[in-house]
Amino acid sequence: MDKYRIYRHPEGISLNGKEFILDDKGEVRLFNSRRLALFWLQKESGHTIEAKHPDELWDNYAIGIEKYK
Repeated sequence: MDKYRIYRHPEGISLNGKEFILDDKGEVRLFNSRRLALFWLQKESGHTIEAKHPDELWDNYAIGIEKYK
């Protein structure tokens, strides 16, 4: 089963690499689908994130959801 992770580039600069959402153990938090990652982000981020589809995150918030390898 594929897993997905949430990331952003620090300071919005892609040359900075990726910064991932971590769980309580300090490991990258993984989700079973892109949509579940989006729902988690909307509920737990502490910010108002208005997106109906994960693809809207990048254009509006510079946040990505990618497949974990």
